[in-house]
Amino acid sequence: MLPNAREYCTIDVKADEPFVDELRQRDETVRFFTADELSTVEVPNPSATVQKHVGTPSVCEAAAILGANNGKLMIPKIKGKTWTAAVAIDRRYLHEGFIEIVGAGPGDPDLVSVRGRKMLERADLILYAGSLVPKALTECHKPGAVVRSSADMNLEEQCALMKEHYDKGHFIVRLHTGDPCIFGAIQEQMAFFDANGMDYHITPGISSFLAAAAELQSQFTIPERCQTIILTRGEGRTPMPEKEQLHLLAKSQSTMCIFLSAAIVDDVQRELLMEYPEDTPVAACYHLTWPDQKIYRGVLKDLAKIVHDNKLTLTTMLVVGEAIDNRQGLSALYDKHFTHLFRKGNNLS
Repeated sequence: MLPNAREYCTIDVKADEPFVDELRQRDETVRFFTADELSTVEVPNPSATVQKHVGTPSVCEAAAILGANNGKLMIPKIKGKTWTAAVAIDRRYLHEGFIEIVGAGPGDPDLVSVRGRKMLERADLILYAGSLVPKALTECHKPGAVVRSSADMNLEEQCALMKEHYDKGHFIVRLHTGDPCIFGAIQEQMAFFDANGMDYHITPGISSFLAAAAELQSQFTIPERCQTIILTRGEGRTPMPEKEQLHLLAKSQSTMCIFLSAAIVDDVQRELLMEYPEDTPVAACYHLTWPDQKIYRGVLKDLAKIVHDNKLTLTTMLVVGEAIDNRQGLSALYDKHFTHLFRKGNNLS
């Protein structure tokens, strides 16, 4: 038997169950997951009853999948009188191709998720968005892995390369900047995977707008003044829906994080000034968390000048709103009349 190829997994509240004690006495490996961890896993047989009692829609199926490193569910939930069970297997033992779309984070290799790094370390092929993702993120690859930038490849070439490795039973990481769901261009790739019956999964990443808040040392929501963050872009080669024009979004006076728009900053400034006051704080954040990071602060009427004077490029996040550097406003959490809930035994007090 392969080492660590078999183990029993369940929810942590079952740690003192007699069956768990029996497994320990037999020197079996038992792993425990929290309800929060289990609830992140999509399963074929969720249960409202399980959700009600332990705070997650699945225990056995979700625990099996997590225990197998987000593996493939081989035996869905089966039920006995007093137990349920499911079986999953780590995909590395299946000799089947698999694609993991990984969010690289904003740039600093330390800011990729723990799971994302594990995927990079396992990959047979790492295909990374070289124009936006630093190559340093791929340096944890295993010996013999193919590491390729997609900067000079069109969509058809990228998909063909991934399918070539997939058909060989390889584990593939498609590494995208930030979080893949935000201007990540993964939709077309997933359509290709779906059409060709290719298994894939997405590992989320830290978006550059979160890195901007951290590097600006700013909370992007201000109690009673700004409770919304808008993630958008200006209208360049990609047309914007009419209802999402910048001047319409600006009516809310929310914190706005504008991606991929340094090249059209004059148009961005013009539209924003239709709603925001000209002295609204702004920040132009270049290469957030990269070694050559630069952040320029100012006010909205000078935004275009800031970008032009510093020759900023597409890898620049534009942030607009009074939340930048704000230190006013009291969260309800710190109000003396606010009552915190705490867990005592199995009851909320």
